Amino acid sequence: MPRFYFDLVDSRGLHRDLIGDEFHSFEEARAQAQALLGDIAREDLSDGQSHTTACDLRDDGDRLVFHGEITYRGTRFPG
Repeated sequence: MPRFYFDLVDSRGLHRDLIGDEFHSFEEARAQAQALLGDIAREDLSDGQSHTTACDLRDDGDRLVFHGEITYRGTRFPG
């Protein structure tokens, strides 16, 4: 099975995946990247601030095969 690596980029910087995980297909790995972004968004949104989080998916040859990004902007109005 092919191995894929999930590198995360957020306000704290780049978090490079050095271990990776095996998936049957690119589609399965992409679905995992999308789920990961959703999980991170739920955690980061708890403070109500603006956030952008990205996940770069690399294959075993260190080639970028997918880039997913979520941006959230929250504005609190007085009153």
